[in-house]
Amino acid sequence: MASKRGKRDPTAGMPPDMRNAFQKVMSTFNTKEYNGDISNLMHHLSMQDPADVEALFSAATGSKPSEDQLSDFDYKSVPVRRDSFWVMQLTPMGFQGEDTKDYRDEYFPGSKPVFSVIIYDDRTSYLAQEMAPPGMPSSDFLINVLKKAIAAPLPPNSPCAPNLLLIAQKLSAHVGALRPFLDSLPAPFGWRLETAEEIEQVASGVHDLNVKGVAKATRRAEEEKRLGNEAVGRKDRTAAVKHYSEAFEFYADAFSQKPTATADEEHGIKRSMAICLANRAAAWLMEGEGRDAKKALADAERAAAFDEDYGKAYYRQAKAHQLLDAREKSIDVLTSALKRPSLASDKGLVDTLVDAYGGFPDSADELRTLCHRLFIDDDGDLRARDIREFVRRADVHVKKILGPEFSVTAV
Repeated sequence: MASKRGKRDPTAGMPPDMRNAFQKVMSTFNTKEYNGDISNLMHHLSMQDPADVEALFSAATGSKPSEDQLSDFDYKSVPVRRDSFWVMQLTPMGFQGEDTKDYRDEYFPGSKPVFSVIIYDDRTSYLAQEMAPPGMPSSDFLINVLKKAIAAPLPPNSPCAPNLLLIAQKLSAHVGALRPFLDSLPAPFGWRLETAEEIEQVASGVHDLNVKGVAKATRRAEEEKRLGNEAVGRKDRTAAVKHYSEAFEFYADAFSQKPTATADEEHGIKRSMAICLANRAAAWLMEGEGRDAKKALADAERAAAFDEDYGKAYYRQAKAHQLLDAREKSIDVLTSALKRPSLASDKGLVDTLVDAYGGFPDSADELRTLCHRLFIDDDGDLRARDIREFVRRADVHVKKILGPEFSVTAV
């Protein structure tokens, strides 16, 4: 009886720990989305456990990209791929403060620039991509990235060296330190700094790639956000958090590529990132097992940092504070938000502020007491006195309960 031919097992021959890591990391990867585009695979890997990814890289390349492995690799005998070239680029990623979690797009006092060193080839395949410590990368760091690109490149690439390595002019200060290692590589390998013309060509090419990359990342983000919304609709907190997290990462990918310097484009992506975070906060706030007001508050605060004019970011902060029995903090958040011109008439925020104050009483005496505290007394609660829509609603209620001749400041 003929045996049934199956697909080749990609884990065959792997050590058990590598096989487990491969199966764990790749089990959730949709191969239909790969389409020969390594950026899809790299995004998937970026969302996984770093230890598992390191083991996966070891399995895919046949070697573990450790410091010992890199130092023991025989660079003088590495195969050179003829008629090929690599580009070594320095890409600015933003600024980081003393707190490693304080990461921003623009410089702020006390921050240091953060750079990514990228090596890619003439097939636009990424061979190495390493985030340097804050500040300009050291020569030793650059040499280490070069060694990884040669000895342990990102899959599906195999160890080799190019016919020509172009080094970005931004790294020219390191040429003296890089020269001994580069000159030790076998012929026909060669290297040089990129010319002014090549800088222009690379910039143009990167721009074109970024435009396509942003469009693709945005499409993926929208799909993940849609799936997150559906999960919220069926009260599936776990799925909602996962999909909103994926959507946020795809939008972050789009933002990091920055196809243009247009403020409207950047604001649009930041608004989308804020929406994902606020939606994830809403998922954390849903009733039931796993409800987490602290995580909701953290997400909502981050959402406001991405877009200060996104009302739901403040609404979710207020709801989280209320669940944490911090009513005064809830009022602080809401009144601060409603004093922003773009949010001054936000119905949801005003509704929530009325609720945070306990509503407008139907009792005449209680209503007078509340009005004195909120709108009249010099030593009262001043936070909502300048919020027109809140004052208007209170005034309507005063006239309803006390009569048309009364107002919030004349009770």
